[in-house]
Amino acid sequence: MKYQKAIKASVFAFVLLLLILAIVVSVNVSNQVILSPDSLTVINDNWTINSKGQIIQNDDVSQADIGVINELETVSISRIIDDVGFDNPCLTFFSIHSIVNVYLDNDLIYTYGQNFYDNKNIVPKRAHYIPLGSSYAGKILKIEFIGSRNASFSGITSIIVGERDDILTNDFNNGAIAIIVGGFLFVLGILLIILSPYLFFYHNKDLRIFFSGLISLMLGIYIMGYYRIFDLLIDNSMLNTFLEYMSLYNIPTVIIGYLMCVYSGKIRKLFVTIFIIDVGLFLTSVILHLIQYARFTDFTVVLHIASGIEFVITVIMISRDYINNKNSNIRNAYSADNIFVLGLIIFMALSLVDILRYNFYKYGKSSGETNAQLIGFTIGALIFVICLMISYLYYNIFSSNIASMQSKIIDLAYTDSLTGLSNRARCEQMMQTISEENGVYAIISLDLNKLKFVNDTLGHHEGDRLLTGFATILSDCFWDANLIGRMGGDEFIVILLEDRTINLTRRIHELYSIINDWNHKEQVFKYSASYGYAYSYEVPNGSANEVYMLADNRMYEMKREHHESGQEVIQNA
Repeated sequence: MKYQKAIKASVFAFVLLLLILAIVVSVNVSNQVILSPDSLTVINDNWTINSKGQIIQNDDVSQADIGVINELETVSISRIIDDVGFDNPCLTFFSIHSIVNVYLDNDLIYTYGQNFYDNKNIVPKRAHYIPLGSSYAGKILKIEFIGSRNASFSGITSIIVGERDDILTNDFNNGAIAIIVGGFLFVLGILLIILSPYLFFYHNKDLRIFFSGLISLMLGIYIMGYYRIFDLLIDNSMLNTFLEYMSLYNIPTVIIGYLMCVYSGKIRKLFVTIFIIDVGLFLTSVILHLIQYARFTDFTVVLHIASGIEFVITVIMISRDYINNKNSNIRNAYSADNIFVLGLIIFMALSLVDILRYNFYKYGKSSGETNAQLIGFTIGALIFVICLMISYLYYNIFSSNIASMQSKIIDLAYTDSLTGLSNRARCEQMMQTISEENGVYAIISLDLNKLKFVNDTLGHHEGDRLLTGFATILSDCFWDANLIGRMGGDEFIVILLEDRTINLTRRIHELYSIINDWNHKEQVFKYSASYGYAYSYEVPNGSANEVYMLADNRMYEMKREHHESGQEVIQNA
């Protein structure tokens, strides 16, 4: 019951976290800097559009069907630019993997991307901010887009003119959700990765939290990269593009990495193989990019195909595993995998919608990919990470429960049920351990006298009381012993290591002093015992069992001597 309460508390905590995030988003959106209606001017009309040598008529340049632009194919748009009423007007638009040239009356006032292309590098996505100067009015503004790779882009973004500060404010406002959600996932991923070494070393080398951090980090980086947040923050379009594609390529890899930690047996081996293949594909794309054989961005199609295949394999393997274990009550009661799988399915379904919509925009809609958004991916990523964390907490609570039960089972397996001391199996295990360590130790063998007599004359309940009382006496005397055990019947053993073996004779005297104290209070029977002890150095190169046999022989020798004399060992050692 307490574990169910803990799970409910964990679920509540993350739902609360999501609610707080939603409130933050809402407050942020409501408190955005409100731009006046005339602070920015959108000039999407009256453009002459030339796509690959063909003139296209359209009242809105952002809706013009220019087709898919391949490497070195050109799209140009031109119009006379009127006075828009700004003192220092700035022209802004967005390009995707394109070489961009901007002219005023055939004078080149801005160029971008040619140096990247000439060096056989990626031409990054870019939001352009181009000052028009003070004498722009009445001149012909021409913007030229040249594809830098196969299927570089489709569609043209809106063309906006305004003060640079207002444009930047508008861009940040438009990217607020990406900044908040992506930033949240980014920071959460970093925190989980920082926490993962502790959990690895102190929680059975568990890597779930590490891969959870990587998943959250990759999702956050991709969202921020797609919406050009890094470029807006640090003005580095190449880094923004690299981070976007790097995270995109590695999202399937880190998800497979998490699945490696969840499953075992053959299914785990399959996930390990897929993980190695994914890492190999990523490293191959990096190497081919570095040697300028292919651009880093050219592997997107391969990634989509590989991800689709992996998703199908993952669903099949998880479904088979669930079917095979559906009759397991423990698995059904405590499995965290269902929560993870639920989040993964939601994320993949929403991401698939975005992928289909992206390809529809790029290849089937006039507005092109420049207007495609990551709405489903962003929502799905947030849901997935929250499910991931709930799943981990669920698993961690269950693991703690199992560990506790295992500990109790071990205690039962190695504990004498009557006295609470270590049983024979535990004693033999301990002797095996100290034999391998070759340290200094002492073993005391003790025999409780009169047990059979008490059982036969007073009953077994009194015999049990004799045994439990003697166990308490041993525990009180040898409180610092490394092991106190009952070997069986009336035979007991005490093992002392290193410094605890010093003054052993004095400790035996203390034992008999405690026995005398107990006998003064006991009215039914008297405690008495024979003993023998031996040190490890008395049996050079011998095992602990041999040392114990030496101590046991000495105990029986004392027992025999006192039987022959008719005395019981009660007062003196």
